[in-house]
Amino acid sequence: MDIKYLNIFWHQGVKLFEESLLSTEKGRVRIDHLENDVTKALLNLLQHCKSNIVFKAFLQMLRIHEFHRTFEFDFQVIDSSKYRRQNNRIMLSIVSNFTQRKSQASYIIEQSRPDACIFNKNTAVLIESKTQSPLIQEQVQSHIRHYLGTATKTLTITWEDISDKFQGISGKLPPLDKFLVTQFCEFLELIGIAEFHGFTPSDFSMLGSILTITEEDYLDFKRMLHRKIEKFKNLLYADVKQYIVFKNNQLKMMRVTPKSPAIWSAIYFYDDDARIHVNHYPNINFIYTDQGIELAINGETQSSFRLILSKVTEHPDEFESIARQLDDFNFIISYKFQYFPRNNFIWNPIPGFPQAMNKISVKDIMTKKNGLEKDWSDIKNTLIYQMKSGRVRHTSGRVFNSNEIKYAKEHNRQPNYAIRIEKSYTATDLVKLDKHKLIIFFKNEISRLVDCLKFILQ
Repeated sequence: MDIKYLNIFWHQGVKLFEESLLSTEKGRVRIDHLENDVTKALLNLLQHCKSNIVFKAFLQMLRIHEFHRTFEFDFQVIDSSKYRRQNNRIMLSIVSNFTQRKSQASYIIEQSRPDACIFNKNTAVLIESKTQSPLIQEQVQSHIRHYLGTATKTLTITWEDISDKFQGISGKLPPLDKFLVTQFCEFLELIGIAEFHGFTPSDFSMLGSILTITEEDYLDFKRMLHRKIEKFKNLLYADVKQYIVFKNNQLKMMRVTPKSPAIWSAIYFYDDDARIHVNHYPNINFIYTDQGIELAINGETQSSFRLILSKVTEHPDEFESIARQLDDFNFIISYKFQYFPRNNFIWNPIPGFPQAMNKISVKDIMTKKNGLEKDWSDIKNTLIYQMKSGRVRHTSGRVFNSNEIKYAKEHNRQPNYAIRIEKSYTATDLVKLDKHKLIIFFKNEISRLVDCLKFILQ
């Protein structure tokens, strides 16, 4: 059974929805249900943990120093007068790191209903929970006016903050409380709103399930993993920016799609000149597959490929000297065979590649590239045959259709190239590393690429 179905807080209706659903009534209802589920899971956790450690940790996040046993719980608050009498009234918003925070003048006051309240005789903590829908300023103010009055503190914390706090105390808990806290933190991770603590085996293995589960379930999984990877890359990017100050750069993530059993993220380099496309230069590229992660200096557009090749051929001795320092990386030239407009390619290495960087020969690189161009007609015909017969398939696993094959015949008159200087890291090794070790590991790996990046980009 899939690990998510073993979680005590999970049920089939809980998913991380596409952003487009926010604009539909049906979508908003489904997202509201998710937000209710997460709020109820938090209340259940605080209520059923036997020791005072968990509830005390949560109250500390709110700067409340009162005995946890005095508090009661209210879910889906409807009484507008019950919590006006407490001396300490707090309006608490619990959001995700990805939650938008905005003003919406059209918000209808009559719709205002807080998700929960934690209260005793002295303190009332009114809660508005968000997982994906935006936190609307007017909704928060409406909650305050209708349920707390005006003398109110306002606080905002994130589900990521909560998961990080609970993860930190889990080792101190008795068995039952530890089980509940672990299940809750795993639940937040399953729906993409936990703090990043490292990768799990299922993060990678599920990327290979594209043909074995429904497209809806596969997209649901990829959206969750996409958020997790984005948190990982934000942490890593904050640490590696110091190495790449020699050129403007920014972090990018792919759009979630059902077409490919992989996810990529990259650090792109760019000029001040807005007319130059962001893909003009090679990038630092991460590809996530069911096998693990590939890290590469990636030149897959014509301009980036030509830039790398020109630097390599104009300064072969310097390049070969730098390459010797990257002894566990590989140099790969691939030809990209387009079967549909835009970024729809079959990637195949030129025969003879990859080559170990510590054994690279610029002369040999050019010999193999020129050999491919000489034999291009035969290579093209062979690949078309493999597409027709199903020996080569679409990344989704299906056979290429007649329109794609026709397009491939007409639009690949000459080779289109890409260069990658890459290294692979197995899922087995990566899941052994916690967040801190993982960030340090890849920070060090990227630092090793800096001399090569400067050689290409400066």
